[in-house]
Amino acid sequence: MSVCESKLGKYKHFCEEIQTRQYRSLEVLLGSEYGPPADIWSVACMAFELVTGDSLFRPNASDSVSLEEDHIAQIVGLLGKIPPAVAFSGKYSADYFSRRGDLLHVGPLRFWSLYDVLVEKYNFLLQDASAFSDFLCRMLDYHPERRATAAQCLQHPWLTPC
Repeated sequence: MSVCESKLGKYKHFCEEIQTRQYRSLEVLLGSEYGPPADIWSVACMAFELVTGDSLFRPNASDSVSLEEDHIAQIVGLLGKIPPAVAFSGKYSADYFSRRGDLLHVGPLRFWSLYDVLVEKYNFLLQDASAFSDFLCRMLDYHPERRATAAQCLQHPWLTPC
């Protein structure tokens, strides 16, 4: 498991497909511009996996749904509807979204918040679920420019000793 991404692409992106699939950020899935906030998204996915033992997202393809679209559907099911400005920001957006912003090949999704997942599936104490879900959600903001930076993550109460 890689803990940090290579700095080779610091000034120039050498490829469009970056990140381990399960850790792939929304902007990369959509074919939007990406930068260091994409790595923060990956760190959130890794943190969830380290704490729970499970992947945050496990995309699966079917006859009618691609891996990418299933991955986006799982993101929406966990974090809520993607704002139109983000949903339509990538060169692949039209492959996944209708004009109304709904996923093209995926039916209605059941929203199950990260907090509720931690409490109901992983039996977290309410206070622990609140702190950990807040930590992760700041790193999983749909808007990369609003996503927590590495320095901000290190200052989060979930990482600071009692």
